[in-house]
Amino acid sequence: MFLLLLLTPFDGTIAESETNANATITNTQRTGSWQNCTETPNLAPAESNHSDSAYVVVSCEKIHYRIPQASLDDIDSPILIGILSGASIKNRRDYIRSTWAYKKPNIFFIVGGTWDKIKDEYMKYGDLLWIEKKEVYITETSVLTFKTESFLSIMYNRIMKTNPAIEYLFKTDDDSYVNLHKLHQVLIQEDWDKPVEYWGSCCHGRKPHRNQVIEWQKKWFISFEVYPEPEYPPYCQGAGFALSRHFLDCAVGQGHTTKVRYMPNEDVAVGMLAERCGVPTVHDDGVWIRWHQRDGITMDDKIIQHEVKTEEDMRLHHKSATGVLGPI
Repeated sequence: MFLLLLLTPFDGTIAESETNANATITNTQRTGSWQNCTETPNLAPAESNHSDSAYVVVSCEKIHYRIPQASLDDIDSPILIGILSGASIKNRRDYIRSTWAYKKPNIFFIVGGTWDKIKDEYMKYGDLLWIEKKEVYITETSVLTFKTESFLSIMYNRIMKTNPAIEYLFKTDDDSYVNLHKLHQVLIQEDWDKPVEYWGSCCHGRKPHRNQVIEWQKKWFISFEVYPEPEYPPYCQGAGFALSRHFLDCAVGQGHTTKVRYMPNEDVAVGMLAERCGVPTVHDDGVWIRWHQRDGITMDDKIIQHEVKTEEDMRLHHKSATGVLGPI
């Protein structure tokens, strides 16, 4: 079921400095992983009358966020989960709250938009990480990378540094069903020959989509101005991927998330961090990217199923995995 792919040289350690890692990548400028942003944000704290407010820097952009401190104090799982979710799509969050995330204090939804539209849900559930960014999904101005890397940076600095029990940050989407039992088995209990630092449904050798005429490429179009390099680094697709503490010690702890050049495709952006840190991908066939109702509903041999968009389908996937539909 599992396939280990070592796509970059790896000796079990993370690159210790940008200088050393740069020396190893001199002849691999086919990707944009080592390009930095150039604008310097104003790091002075801004005025805020909310006790949960703080700031994080992603790709030279300072971002205001809020997360309930009391919820952070309750986490006792080795895997901390962030779910990308559109602020206006509360129904999807509710489907997940009543199925695979039911009463799980280690799961947070990452939302943007205006505070007034999200504050009641924030106070009611205590499971939102809110960033003050517009919910824009047009490829080259997408908020997805800012959401994902804010989650990585915030959780690393706010929790992982003080809670050694947390071994992985796991990111997924609100149209994914995740079998948490199997996820725990593969990341925590599986006896791997080498450290698993970056796990998911992974690919390598992919090239940016430059064509706006071909319909299926429009969504993923990347211009030469945004990403001039001819190839993407190895990366794990956004339906669900896990990053180890060691990976984050480099990516966040050594400041790469703050200075790496902005890449709007959030899964590629994390792959850029992995290449900077010398971290290989670990591919798992249990992560399913595509699903259609005609294929039938089953979580057999699956850890993640992406593109589960309705309440009925989410509950049926939950029943396949657990035997119950979840509370209404």
